[in-house]
Amino acid sequence: MTITSIILAHFKEREGNLKRIVDDLLGGTVVPQEVIVFIDNPSITFTDDRVTIIRSTHSFLPIIRFAIGSVCDTDYCFFIDDDLSVKSKTLENMVKYANLYPRAILGLEGSILRSDSPTPYSHDTPIGRGSILVKVDVVIRTYFCSRESIFPGLVLKTMFPYLPKISLDDVYLCLGNKYFKNDSNYVIPVDEETGLTELSDGGVGQSLSDNHYSNRNKVCRFLMDKYETNN
Repeated sequence: MTITSIILAHFKEREGNLKRIVDDLLGGTVVPQEVIVFIDNPSITFTDDRVTIIRSTHSFLPIIRFAIGSVCDTDYCFFIDDDLSVKSKTLENMVKYANLYPRAILGLEGSILRSDSPTPYSHDTPIGRGSILVKVDVVIRTYFCSRESIFPGLVLKTMFPYLPKISLDDVYLCLGNKYFKNDSNYVIPVDEETGLTELSDGGVGQSLSDNHYSNRNKVCRFLMDKYETNN
């Protein structure tokens, strides 16, 4: 199994996290064949000869990282937010569960949407890092999946151009996998060696935007109504 890890570097306030994330990815028991850092903020000057750095003068929404992963020459992609880092066996654990659930999108935190609510994300059952395997609707913050599992989410996004786009990258990824491939998304068990380390968010982030939750509620409700009531 080949693995490419992709980090989106958008916030200048989080630039100091990048070396730590790369160090930890390359220091684990399972090491990605390639680490890509996509930088879409010209004020970020991070350099590292160990990784592939792609720079853009144009700012993109976070779904760009999934688009990059879809064209990589790799079996699996590992996407991690830039306010987190891996521990020594995080990727080893991801590989273990990918072998058990090869078509799933795996992560360490997630959301079970509330089907009977007009605001299914705000009234979800949040699933944090824990010691049991949990099937969820949406995985958040880290994503380990086969390259083929990325495409349905990208297609899903293009099908409804009138829906909100901000704060929806993981929603489209995971619900695309669920509705188009009829596959599952899981929060996998972790322990001290297989979890994550929280890094500074710099006081910025997509989840802090005014329309983060309203957008997620609107899109989740729309997609649930369209694809679940017809099944």
